[in-house]
Amino acid sequence: TGDYLTVPDSSDWAFADNDFTIEFWIYFNSVKTGHPGYGLIGQRTGSSARWSIYQSNSILNFYSNSPEFSLEGTSTTLSAAQWYHVAFVRDGDDFEFFLDGVSDGTMTDSDTMVDVAGVLGIGYNEDSGYSKLDGYMDEIRISNSARYTANFTPSTTAFTADANTMLLIHSNWDGGLGADSSGNYNTFT
Repeated sequence: TGDYLTVPDSSDWAFADNDFTIEFWIYFNSVKTGHPGYGLIGQRTGSSARWSIYQSNSILNFYSNSPEFSLEGTSTTLSAAQWYHVAFVRDGDDFEFFLDGVSDGTMTDSDTMVDVAGVLGIGYNEDSGYSKLDGYMDEIRISNSARYTANFTPSTTAFTADANTMLLIHSNWDGGLGADSSGNYNTFT
């Protein structure tokens, strides 16, 4: 509670109109039933450019501005004291949430996502209206490809870096918490 990680801005998460996947395992000690909720991962520059995956009203949400679009998870009410695998995927003009490998919300938008020149927050989204995560995150991976385009079974073993991995954090990695094992040197120093 109250702890979070920040990473300096990188072109590795300037998504524009490219395919990408943001995924992680998450465990909530408590779930926010109202709005605003917990910022999970995102970037923000002051009150202007931002994108964020967050938990609010007991569900997953995504928001981006400039241009503005949002996606709410639709079928699963999140609970405390349970691990979830979350994947947010862009495949062409299709955006999709997967929760535990099952589609949990889709939208189509051809806009170019804003390139935010701010830190990447993990466990917090740099928006003062949102709380820092009360829980745990593990196996946090950002990829420059659409890793999932249909329902799947999430891996329960540690992710491995490949050519599409831009950021990979193992919370128990022996390289040190906050170290990036993707090979791209996006560390938290």
